[in-house]
Amino acid sequence: MKTFSLGRSAGLMRQLATCGVVLSLLTASGLLKAEDAPSGKKLKIGMTVPTLVNPFFVGMDRGVRERCAALNYELIAPNANNDMATQTNQVEDLLTKKVDVLIVCPINAKAIVPVVKRANAAKIPVIALDRGSDGGELTSFIETDNVQMGTKAADWIAERLKERNGSPKGNVVNLQGLRGTTAAESREKGFTEGLKKYPDIKLVASQAANFDQERALNLMTDILQANSKIDAVFCANDDNAVGALKAIEASKRFKPATDSAHIFIIGIDGTGQALQAIRDGKLDATISQNPMKMAAKAVDFAHDISEGKSVEKRVYYPNLLLDKTNIDSEGAKTYGLWGDAK
Repeated sequence: MKTFSLGRSAGLMRQLATCGVVLSLLTASGLLKAEDAPSGKKLKIGMTVPTLVNPFFVGMDRGVRERCAALNYELIAPNANNDMATQTNQVEDLLTKKVDVLIVCPINAKAIVPVVKRANAAKIPVIALDRGSDGGELTSFIETDNVQMGTKAADWIAERLKERNGSPKGNVVNLQGLRGTTAAESREKGFTEGLKKYPDIKLVASQAANFDQERALNLMTDILQANSKIDAVFCANDDNAVGALKAIEASKRFKPATDSAHIFIIGIDGTGQALQAIRDGKLDATISQNPMKMAAKAVDFAHDISEGKSVEKRVYYPNLLLDKTNIDSEGAKTYGLWGDAK
């Protein structure tokens, strides 16, 4: 039988007591949240994002990494480089490594279904982040209300055209996102349904720019050549919006917002490029999400699941429409402009 000397035992007790006091003081001071305190179990979390070229997914990746670091969790987070076969293989590898929770942002909602079902069979909880799956069982789906954002954009464009023309009328371009993703399909639904309220707004072009800045630039260049009169552009994300803006500038058709020939542009996401373009008076608006906070919530859900707690099945993280009137307001700061994060 092993024994401990009184001196060693007393020393150990003092160390434990000191650790307890430090944790208590940090928690009381607000420097350490109660849920950040070590729970005794180090989770292994697997995550796969579509790409780390798009700034939105960079923010998502950062949010998960920072929250996992705060909770002392192991994170395995490969980048799929926008290739569905790669993402499928990555998820299969994560399942082989027996992660405790899988966080996935699918490249394609249908193609991800088989590996979601494999995770279900292995009894590994799956949390979908920003984009959903068309099948399998998701423990939770955390996203922004994409239909609502599309509708907001339609109403915003209509209001700008009403201010200019006395009624909501004009020619509008729709640069869609990546088809096959729940985010793109829902934004498209919200925008096109929203436009039906304004019969005098004509949709002159609708193309899938795939959430890609270069593709948006090329598509918008062709659309500008084919249409002498364009009043506004809806962009399914901010990369599309920045690409459209570059095309308008390159075509010598950029005019300030006070000019009757100005082409209004609204995007979605709240990326750093978009925020700066709004401050510079070039981009008109974006509907900001917060991928960093959404990602942190996914890790918190993983923590709750490991503790045997139930989590919300569907979460819509709030969004905020930003333009030059409120981009630097207290409300925007409170919401959190992730695109400004250093």
